[in-house]
Amino acid sequence: MRCVAVALLYAIAAFAQKAVTVDQLPAAVTRFDDSAIHAPLPCTIDPIKPMLNFGLRFQTGYVLHTSLDPYREGKHAWYIVFDVIPEGGGRPVYFLDSIDIPPGAAAGQIAEATGTFLLGEGHYGVKWSLLDDLGRVCRAKWSVDAQLAGNEKAAKISMPPGTVGDFSWHPAEVAAPPAGEHARHITVLMNAAMPVGRQSGRRMQSSAGAISQWGTLVSILGSMLEHLPGVSVRLVVFNQDQQREIFRQEGFTAGQMSQVAHAADGIEQWKVDSHVLLNPAGGWNLLSDLEDKEIHAAIPSDTVVFLGLPEASGEKMPPGMPEGGAEHSPRFVYLRYGKNVPIATGTGLNPRGRGAAQGPSATRGRGGGGSLAPDLSSEMVESDPIEQSVRRMKGKTITISTPAALGKAIESIQR
Repeated sequence: MRCVAVALLYAIAAFAQKAVTVDQLPAAVTRFDDSAIHAPLPCTIDPIKPMLNFGLRFQTGYVLHTSLDPYREGKHAWYIVFDVIPEGGGRPVYFLDSIDIPPGAAAGQIAEATGTFLLGEGHYGVKWSLLDDLGRVCRAKWSVDAQLAGNEKAAKISMPPGTVGDFSWHPAEVAAPPAGEHARHITVLMNAAMPVGRQSGRRMQSSAGAISQWGTLVSILGSMLEHLPGVSVRLVVFNQDQQREIFRQEGFTAGQMSQVAHAADGIEQWKVDSHVLLNPAGGWNLLSDLEDKEIHAAIPSDTVVFLGLPEASGEKMPPGMPEGGAEHSPRFVYLRYGKNVPIATGTGLNPRGRGAAQGPSATRGRGGGGSLAPDLSSEMVESDPIEQSVRRMKGKTITISTPAALGKAIESIQR
């Protein structure tokens, strides 16, 4: 089970549940069938509208809210289990997650949990349950209609109609890299820092909104893996806010995507500890260390790709950061998720764009592929440490807001 830290207002719990078979459901779950009588667990479930993500799958799910008052004393646990059934008699696909709830929640505190899964085009029924260790159950049912919008009709969905899966679903196993020492290698450095509780556009970013943006980054990674066949991928997930590396694996494949999706689970991924606040240059030190490892790797990559959302920094780049130009240094590319905000004219704005009007950013329950990409102010873009670091490495930054833009970026990486 995973331990979920409790925040002042909300607790972020599950993100991407894992698809399982009936045989893999634990006994603690199978005892909670509809025929049994259990005490109710009050909760609210808000279904998420399906939206086409960067992997050209429909990304959908739910947002759960429930009180933490019953769990203030001692340790407690939840199981989340649900099935998704395609209309027309298709077989149900089961999803499962387990969450440990630590003690000490404040009175009246509400837990917010966001679950996400993937669909092909079609109509589906969802039968959902939250089970706790106090013998209580919250149940919900809803329908999902995954259809292309008018401006998406030309899109070719990568999941067949009536298909249900988690983030590890892929149309075919990514081809193994060619044998021999000349196999091509690429490193993806994925930033898990999300702007929870910070101003984003005109709205304050919610925890569920940050989870949604993380889902979009995961879908971008999955699309890259599918469109770079025969390439060996070194994946590193880090959190620049927390100044630490979270996940590292050589030879990462599309079949392991659920591991990366769960790297965002728990609010501890966005919580900033006191030692981080005492080391304001620690984010720069982390970037320097990541780049140094790639430059001096025993098996060097041809290209190092940073992937993430930009974040404004008040700290200037310290001396001694790695610098590009060496003969055998890998090429650095920054895939920056978002859309640039044009500078208004005739408004007295300064060149850095302070006060520029910004449209709505990605909000709760939206995980789609581009139209809800967060707005990026000029100030944020210019002070983003990854942008500055990649520029020093004589690399290239590409802003990604649509699947088409991602396709062009992948072509650039292939070249």
